[in-house]
Amino acid sequence: MRRPDPLTKFLFALISLTVVAVGALAVVSEYAPARSTRFGMAGPLFDRDAVRFGVTVIFVGLAPLGIFARSARGAGWWAAGCMAVAVFSVFFVKV
Repeated sequence: MRRPDPLTKFLFALISLTVVAVGALAVVSEYAPARSTRFGMAGPLFDRDAVRFGVTVIFVGLAPLGIFARSARGAGWWAAGCMAVAVFSVFFVKV
């Protein structure tokens, strides 16, 4: 399997940084603005709901960093672990 080129790694890191920053902003400000879903608009989140949303978004945002793993198996485990922790945080994070 070919190794990803530096531009690809940079773009994946930039995507990850952006998503993690959105999650951190939701945690710090305790506010998540309204967003569009396939079912229509979802209303804004406040206080604890926004913090939970932000924590989940942070873990989802860490998944693209799997491109820096040494092997495809390692990247898969990294992404699966990030998603598992994100799902875990949805149900079990108490703020």
